[in-house]
Amino acid sequence: MTHETLYDPIRQKDVPDTPEERVRQATVQFLLNEVKVPAHLITVEFALSMVDPKTDDRADIVVSNFREGATLDKPWLLVECKAPGEYTWEGLQVQLNKYLKILTPKYVMLSLGDCERFFELDAATKRFAKIEKLPEFR
Repeated sequence: MTHETLYDPIRQKDVPDTPEERVRQATVQFLLNEVKVPAHLITVEFALSMVDPKTDDRADIVVSNFREGATLDKPWLLVECKAPGEYTWEGLQVQLNKYLKILTPKYVMLSLGDCERFFELDAATKRFAKIEKLPEFR
């Protein structure tokens, strides 16, 4: 029995071809090609223990914000990906809220594979507001 794989250009290795991984890799391509994020600022399967040693959770994708001098806990973007039909938006929100206790991203992207939602942090209210799309990375 052969196991199919996908090449992850960020981790620079083949990874198992699962429905969630297809969403993750499509999101990586979107970030590289559409949002123009430099590859070296993208981390796939970001270990939150790098910020909070008490957790073993991993965020699907984190884009660092080092250009603005931000620390690891204040990324430009936090992305959570799920295969279509695997989660509801509400379920995804619960998981995301757990990560937002550790990270304070400028933007959040939620992807259920067949659709995405984008949010921007309002610095004054400390709440996320829905936006139509991510800005191009600068």
